[in-house]
Amino acid sequence: MNVAKRALLLAATTIAVFAAPVASAVDYTYIEGGLIARHDYDTDKSGGRLAGSLGIPLTPLAIIAEYDGTGSLDQFSGGALFHVPLPPVLSLYAGATIEHAQTDAGTSTGLGGRIGVRWSVIGGLELDPELRYTHLFGEDQKSYRVNALFRIAPELDLQAALQGGEDRRAEIGARFNFPI
Repeated sequence: MNVAKRALLLAATTIAVFAAPVASAVDYTYIEGGLIARHDYDTDKSGGRLAGSLGIPLTPLAIIAEYDGTGSLDQFSGGALFHVPLPPVLSLYAGATIEHAQTDAGTSTGLGGRIGVRWSVIGGLELDPELRYTHLFGEDQKSYRVNALFRIAPELDLQAALQGGEDRRAEIGARFNFPI
């Protein structure tokens, strides 16, 4: 076997080995939105939330973005997520974000981080426990979050989340998945 055929065989084997687990993982390309009740940065208000993720094909990376608006608090997050699938039902992830928030008292830009597990339980139910960290307005905030998704159609999930700690919120909405 010549060198070119060996290189092609090695490349095909490498892609098959690494692409198979990524393809069998939960989907990281979606858009979701809904209602949010939030208590943070001395505000206690309700509003809207819009978030999305774009999985980069054949890699364990996704680009993430989120906006929460509650009248007196607008917060934008954008960053990247590294995910490791553990087929058939788990995916571990960790991500970093740039955070920007605006309140009636002013604006702040800082950093954030998150680490969690996406777990496909049974019958279209997915649980997503997560730890979050944000640094805004000179404060370090740590919180824990549990997100639940229930599949109602092939690309559509109902979504509900509770978050506790220093950033407390409750959310309800829907997620539309874009299978790649």
